Amino acid sequence: ITSDLTYNVYRYVNRGLFEKDKVTFLLMLCFKALITDKKLTNNDISLFLKAGAALDKSSIKPKPSVDWITDKMWINIQALSQHKFPNDGMPFFKMLPEAMTAPSNIDIWKKWAYEKNDPENFPVPEYEEKLKNEPEVGHFLRLCLIRCIREDRTTTACNKFIENTLGDSRFVTPETDTIESLYQNSSPREPVLFLLSAGADPTNAIDELAKKKKRKLEKVSLGEGQEKKAETVINELMEKGNWVLLQNCHLGLGFMATLDGLLMDEEFIGKADPEFRIWMSCEPRNGFPLGLLQKAIKVTNEPPKGVKAGLLRTFSTTITPEFLERIDHRNWRSLVFTTCFLHSIVQERRKFGPLGWCIPYEYNTSDLEASLAFIEKYMNQLNTNNPVSQAANYPLVNIVLIYMICQIQYGGRITDNIDREIFNAYGETFLKDSILLHDGILSKIPEFTYKVADTIEHASFIEHLKKFPAEDNPEIFGLNRNADITFRLKDTHEMIKTIMETRPKDSSGDSGKTPEEIIEARARERREKIVFDYPELEVMDNLRKLNGPRGLNEKGMNVPLNIFLYQEIQMMRRILGIVRKTLGDIIE
Repeated sequence: ITSDLTYNVYRYVNRGLFEKDKVTFLLMLCFKALITDKKLTNNDISLFLKAGAALDKSSIKPKPSVDWITDKMWINIQALSQHKFPNDGMPFFKMLPEAMTAPSNIDIWKKWAYEKNDPENFPVPEYEEKLKNEPEVGHFLRLCLIRCIREDRTTTACNKFIENTLGDSRFVTPETDTIESLYQNSSPREPVLFLLSAGADPTNAIDELAKKKKRKLEKVSLGEGQEKKAETVINELMEKGNWVLLQNCHLGLGFMATLDGLLMDEEFIGKADPEFRIWMSCEPRNGFPLGLLQKAIKVTNEPPKGVKAGLLRTFSTTITPEFLERIDHRNWRSLVFTTCFLHSIVQERRKFGPLGWCIPYEYNTSDLEASLAFIEKYMNQLNTNNPVSQAANYPLVNIVLIYMICQIQYGGRITDNIDREIFNAYGETFLKDSILLHDGILSKIPEFTYKVADTIEHASFIEHLKKFPAEDNPEIFGLNRNADITFRLKDTHEMIKTIMETRPKDSSGDSGKTPEEIIEARARERREKIVFDYPELEVMDNLRKLNGPRGLNEKGMNVPLNIFLYQEIQMMRRILGIVRKTLGDIIE
């Protein structure tokens, strides 16, 4: 029950998170679970987040003359060696600095920590058995070691830590919510809110589903003067069970408050047909009504991280079994697969920043769909006039496809000449004669060969894609290891910064207390300080004795100034009562 409930909560939250935040959320979930089970303390989490940054640099030993150990790495190692974990109250890595710098061990540690591209997948020298003998915190200790020595591999190590802590690979496997599943989970009272990002537009998917369900879909792009139209459309369609798509909701935040009120109106909901749906698309904005945000099913529509995850998503949404059967020819399926592979490559290359593209173009599903539509039309022409199966046609097909896909469909977005050269190089590499001649090899890297699936079944394509590496070697993009290190360091810094910003500022130095315990202690402390009060009878008695201003004979409540003072005291009594009650509620 605990495992399934945890996974269901994760899936509910996960579909509304952007890709950069998904690992961060799961990591925070694991940390909270381990702290609640008293396996870790907040001090342990602080070591992972801060490493050597919190260490007094004057108190550490000088760095030995080992060329591959940087100054930052040495400080991190020192912090790790001094930290006492909760397992036995002793520093687990106490001898780590000596072990790494001993002449007999330098080459062993260098090979693991410096030369290995993925040290998290290999046994830790000297400490592997010790880590395995710590079933409760061994995975966290390994994560801290990777964080301190190979900071660029932290996010990858986090995935392994999450899987081992939660005991289920489903948590680190990219999942895509189909538009059908979102429809099933929604209702007239629960709209679906798509959080927009670069290269993501759900309009076509909603259009396709509306046709499949035989529902009329009315689109309204919000902006100045469109609020009244949107309200009219909703009122017209709700009783008929049709659908409305409100686009660019961030431009109509005023109407969002109105919509929130409508969905709370029982009379309005009572009139709505059970099949009525409200779909919304919105960029993240402050000021979006909280009530509507809580009611809506929040979905991010950005491509998942990784070529494998991107292809699996494409073959779960855009490429359906019916789509593959549109042309009964092997080359059609080869070209579809190859174009989808090209699409995932150029999208994923954006993660490298300026090293990937000079300008981060918003390649999206519309570009892929337009390219596939052209390929379908072109192949139908070839089948009619001059069969594509003839070898003589391959060079011509290549030239036409490369030009139309790389120069027109995707190339229409490109404004930088270097970016255009890169895209054309991708097109010439993937859309080559060998694809049509059924060689099927798209790219070769040392660990894996990417090939077109030799099948005609949609399910077989999915199984073929599941064999792809979950982690992309930068060579598949035509980049080297340094580009990967730069990207991963940036990813790690952003993740750690987010976690630190969401933690209580003083939780790390409060003797391992949980945030709840700290808040309760502070509430008790403040409640004990509120010892004074203003008893009604005592206040009135003192006011009656007060004289008016000098020169007047009035006393007590006949003096306006005394009346004003009495009103202020009444308000103060009310405030003190609210503060006492609030602090009491927090403590209880």
